[in-house]
Amino acid sequence: MLRIRKLFLKLLFIGGLIVLSFVFYRSFHKAGYFPVQLVHVYGAQHVDHAELQNLLKPLVAHNFFTVDMDLIQDRLHQFSWVEAITIRRIWPNQVDIIITEHLPLAHWHDGSLLSTHGNLFSPGSYASPGNLPHFIGPDGTQGTMLQFFNDFNRELLPLHAKITTLELTPYQLWRLTLSSGIRLRLGHKNILTHLSQFVKVYPKIIGDKAKDVEYIDLRYPNGMAVKWKETD
Repeated sequence: MLRIRKLFLKLLFIGGLIVLSFVFYRSFHKAGYFPVQLVHVYGAQHVDHAELQNLLKPLVAHNFFTVDMDLIQDRLHQFSWVEAITIRRIWPNQVDIIITEHLPLAHWHDGSLLSTHGNLFSPGSYASPGNLPHFIGPDGTQGTMLQFFNDFNRELLPLHAKITTLELTPYQLWRLTLSSGIRLRLGHKNILTHLSQFVKVYPKIIGDKAKDVEYIDLRYPNGMAVKWKETD
């Protein structure tokens, strides 16, 4: 009989703990307890702040424990400039949102911007940076073009020349326009080798006559063809 009584009391104690735990859980998860009172957003340079505030307001109208960070992440990604988001709870009433925006590297031919990580995104209502090169190529080739853009720039460093336009044709031929105004034509084989050879002979063949060059064809196995502008 005593053993049954002890078992009953033990079960009653456990049951009480479960009920109390449930009550505390429900209390903590009510919006009235531990409300989020501070929301700090960092890194939003190209996001409309009023629109951002309207989007976040209902999402953080919960308590510290029930803020749905996955939902906030999902909603914030609707802004085209947003590349990555980090959200942190700061006890007892604060949520920090750190936004990493795309860093534009080039204009894509359809009006989009190409980021340094090879992602296309729309500039939206914000003015596109005016000093970026222009990329023209088939859809889906932006990753390849970004890789070769970086490779081409490394080869061109000795000339202190920048690429203003980079084009990849459907036939996998490359066309480059440099800041000097010179246009280069490259094939699809030994591209970097041909460009390196061009850089080496540039001082002797072109020198200070860059403004007189129409284009340079680098598709020849053992040389190049220079088309000079016609003069009156």
